[in-house]
Amino acid sequence: ENLILPNTKIFCEYGKMKIGDRWIKESDQHHNFNFLSPSEILAFSSNIGIAKIGFKLGTDKLRQGLLRFGFSQKTMVDFPGESKGVIHETPWNNHLLANVSFGQGLSVNALQLTNSFAALVNGGLLNRPTFVKGRQNTDTLEFTESERSEPVRVITKKTSDLLKVMLSSVTHEGGTGVNARVPGFLIGGK
Repeated sequence: ENLILPNTKIFCEYGKMKIGDRWIKESDQHHNFNFLSPSEILAFSSNIGIAKIGFKLGTDKLRQGLLRFGFSQKTMVDFPGESKGVIHETPWNNHLLANVSFGQGLSVNALQLTNSFAALVNGGLLNRPTFVKGRQNTDTLEFTESERSEPVRVITKKTSDLLKVMLSSVTHEGGTGVNARVPGFLIGGK
């Protein structure tokens, strides 16, 4: 949405922010951040920083973005039993907006989460996941590949390329995913 730049500094309230009569805190009590960039917000998993980005985005744009990435709808994977998850209808109060911004206040399934994360780093394209590559006729042994649906662009390639770099900061020294580092490979995470 072009609301912030990678070097934008966001005041993270020294780890504790009041919203109405409730408090939002960082998940690690030692995280009492002053100002963080979006990359640092990802690297340190700052609830307050991402909530403030959510406030800039607003309820409607955040909800529409989540829907665009496939949340609250089945992926239509070729396997039965998938749950679609829940994203509440709007309007949201500020506390729910903050919670949804950092991944609480909604429910998703593991395939939705994996598929949406893949779209962040594969050039911005959301694919329909498949488990079955194709089917083989047991009599003729003829193999028929399953039809693949066209991917849907959810973010620009430029944004995807930027997010790859930003998400790699999570596995650098000081980030919350430092243990996921693999020598010789650029690893990103959240």
